[in-house]
Amino acid sequence: MAEFPCDPLLSRAIIESEKLHCVDQIVTIAGMLNVGNSIFFRPKDKAIHADNAKLNFSRSSGDHLALLNVFNQWKDTGYSEQWCFEQYVQVRSMRRARDIKE
Repeated sequence: MAEFPCDPLLSRAIIESEKLHCVDQIVTIAGMLNVGNSIFFRPKDKAIHADNAKLNFSRSSGDHLALLNVFNQWKDTGYSEQWCFEQYVQVRSMRRARDIKE
């Protein structure tokens, strides 16, 4: 676990994910968590739109799956900067999460 470039709890989750055949999803979530709380932005003049965009990603099963959902949708758009802008998502944070995942 010490060899992984992330928090020990995330390292443990990555190791255990192999048994459950969900390594890609866990590594994606770990990358998103390592970025911190800088995934979404909320401009004051468009706060309601930003809040609604963020709610579109939420899942009843938790915040981690919401982060996975954000990343997967961004990936499905071909890592589009325009998509990030429309969804009030920080493109720099998403790129960093992608780099961490890789």
